[in-house]
Amino acid sequence: MSIISFVMNNKYVLLILVTVSASFSQTKFDKIISAPFVVNQISGSETDGLNNPRDLDFNTYRSDMNELWVINENSATFDSNFGGSTVTFYNVGTDSQWTDYRKDSYSGHFMHTASAIAFSDNGGFANTLDIQDANGNPSGYFSGCSLWESDTSVYARVNQNGPELGSHWDMLHQSPFSVGIAAETANIYWLFDGFHNTIAKYNFQEPHSDHEHGGEDHSDGLVYRYDEVVVERVSGLSSHMVIDQGTDLLYVCDTGNNRIIRMNINSGSINYSLTPYGENIEGYYSMHNAEYETVVDSGLINPTGIDIYNNYLLVSDYSNGEIIIYNIEQQNNFQEIQRIQTNLSNDVMGIKVGPDGSIWYVCTNSSRLYQILPPLNGDLNGDNDITLADLMILLSHLVNASSLNQDYYSIADTNSDSMIDIYDLIHIIDTL
Repeated sequence: MSIISFVMNNKYVLLILVTVSASFSQTKFDKIISAPFVVNQISGSETDGLNNPRDLDFNTYRSDMNELWVINENSATFDSNFGGSTVTFYNVGTDSQWTDYRKDSYSGHFMHTASAIAFSDNGGFANTLDIQDANGNPSGYFSGCSLWESDTSVYARVNQNGPELGSHWDMLHQSPFSVGIAAETANIYWLFDGFHNTIAKYNFQEPHSDHEHGGEDHSDGLVYRYDEVVVERVSGLSSHMVIDQGTDLLYVCDTGNNRIIRMNINSGSINYSLTPYGENIEGYYSMHNAEYETVVDSGLINPTGIDIYNNYLLVSDYSNGEIIIYNIEQQNNFQEIQRIQTNLSNDVMGIKVGPDGSIWYVCTNSSRLYQILPPLNGDLNGDNDITLADLMILLSHLVNASSLNQDYYSIADTNSDSMIDIYDLIHIIDTL
């Protein structure tokens, strides 16, 4: 009898001869950063309605549906109407995934050249517009940030034929060429203002009167522009942003300056009032004395996507397609720990870590959504499948005929008990 046959025929006898170890669970993210390779899986494409997608975010307000929202710069190729659009992936990354393409009938203004999306903690989301003027006026500067409800009975459903201006919840127009956004709380958002080359805070306060949809009353809007924080937009690229809710630090992809900066959102004070363009709002201010600093100033070409997961900062580089992961546990000493190669240069835009720890990103030119997964437990030869070859590699290690590369230990530990033993071999046998 061969040793493989013996193991397969006697696996449960062997099982009781091994001392049981305490197990622990790892997220997919933990496995990704410890694995010698990762798996890129296409989860969305043009057939789902993706067309020049530039950003993505999970709807954390309604997490039971595992909703991943992707925002398109344009309408889908099968949609002849003008304006940006969204594709919602429900149960994303599962066998029961399904999609919902939507475009508000007034998105030609409110999502004109949509460049970024962010969900807040109240079920609302906002998007930026990478355009000088949202009405298409070549001499105008009427553009900024639009606010929406994620309620699918409202978004792109009410007022589609008037009498009000679609389903938008609110809009403020003081930041042309805005290319990044982050939600603070409720109806407060932070923008990358590409026209003024700075960061701005938008507080919609009460969206329209009585939560009206499609209205035009923006009079309670507050905009704070942090002119001392100088950033540079790159035409056609997003510069995404994220707030670390535990520290109130805003991290920004300063794309044109090839760096990542961070800013204390609780710092700064009003310096003087500004004159709002094209609308009457409650306040528009230039700020000063904000606390900000550069945290990454090397190893980046065109950083565009950014996210925070636990003590890690993730940045995508549009130029080479790399996703760089930094350990930021020590706030003043960032450590680069991994560069994931997507091999998709001049394409990767927004990135986001999902609830399960997998990494998601959109490719704007190829119009695709990708999921980064860790290798399958037991895939010791890197072919993204569990075969007899993997069994032989692990068996050889267990009988001391050869040793596994230490980088593969997390993959060989198929039952996540922090040991490589007969249990892991039996798990692979059960998989075959």
